[in-house]
Amino acid sequence: MTISNLRDISLILLAIEALLIGAIYGLIFFFIWKSFRIATKWLRGQGLPRAQKYAALAKEGSQQYSKKVAGPVVQLETRLTQVSRTMEEIAAFTKQRNRS
Repeated sequence: MTISNLRDISLILLAIEALLIGAIYGLIFFFIWKSFRIATKWLRGQGLPRAQKYAALAKEGSQQYSKKVAGPVVQLETRLTQVSRTMEEIAAFTKQRNRS
């Protein structure tokens, strides 16, 4: 065997190796792609509508309970602001009346 024959054999072996490795990666990417398509189809069909339903339930529940918790605090702050503004107006009115 000469060096040119060994060179040719090694090139053929390298080409076969490259084809096998490429085929393995091709199969891996094919199954990943197929899995993504299945997952996307499931999400469109069942997953996202179900998630939207649960998100709407969570939103309604959180709004309901936040109104129960924060409602009295907001009402108290509103009343305190009204009282303080009324007192300021009365003080300003009496101060202006005393000047006249």
